[in-house]
Amino acid sequence: MSISGYNTHITTIVFPDQAGADVIPGFRAPAVGATILRAVVIPDTTFDADGSNHYTVSLIDGGADGTGTTAMASAGGASVDWTADTEKEMTVTNDSVDGDDWIHVSYAETGTVAPGNITVCIEWTAGGT
Repeated sequence: MSISGYNTHITTIVFPDQAGADVIPGFRAPAVGATILRAVVIPDTTFDADGSNHYTVSLIDGGADGTGTTAMASAGGASVDWTADTEKEMTVTNDSVDGDDWIHVSYAETGTVAPGNITVCIEWTAGGT
């Protein structure tokens, strides 16, 4: 019997008042790999996005050496408004990483954006589900 999926973890990453694009290392998957169960973004400032002014927060599989760029999940974009202190669920498109791969959180903005502090919470489990 496998206990995979029963031992969940939550990793929290904070972007303090971003002024431009950035990538922050989140965590390194254990040797058995990791599965992303859920990821949310919580800004502390309300922001009304439009085609010229918006931001996106993404999870990236950085690979074993941390230089990979495989997209895993994202939230935001040109038509996505943000409400202060309210979770926005990330859309997960790739939920698994290999053992010892790095999971990064990426912030990108277009136009004039004042996001305030952004907290990203990643719920994950070791191994597959």
